Amino acid sequence: MFAIIDTETSGGKYNEESIIEIGILIFDGKVIIKTFQSLINPEKKVDYFVQRLTGITDKDLKNCKSFSDYSLEIKKLLSNKIIVGHNVSYDYRVLKNEFKKIGLDFKADTLCTIELSKKNFPDLKSYKLKKICDHFNIELNNHHRAFDDAKATLELFKINRKFEKNN
Repeated sequence: MFAIIDTETSGGKYNEESIIEIGILIFDGKVIIKTFQSLINPEKKVDYFVQRLTGITDKDLKNCKSFSDYSLEIKKLLSNKIIVGHNVSYDYRVLKNEFKKIGLDFKADTLCTIELSKKNFPDLKSYKLKKICDHFNIELNNHHRAFDDAKATLELFKINRKFEKNN
């Protein structure tokens, strides 16, 4: 079982970022069996650059629940799953930090669609999500929004799995 994830964060210093949006698709290898998406109040200001990139403002997050409010649901969703992401080390790091802030341990195996794509398709000019989606004609609406980026990442993951199965 796989959990395809993407997070958008507040920006700021390394390891001080907070999640402002999360998108999760639980994928059994054939179909999506569950999804989760939410804006999350980071309880801090969101960098101006991030607000411009994502379109998510401090005002949008003001009345949202915090990560701790969703933590048990998210942990349960991700439990016993391989976490798949585009540059998954970033999403995994910020997730682990969010759990750590509230006193919960979190560990999971991960798979990175950048690394898979570099291995399977070494001649691509770029491995940025938008560029690789354009290359493979993967629909990517609302780039830099967690759920839409996670959906595109799932399609890229499927392409990589199919390639590996056939080669």
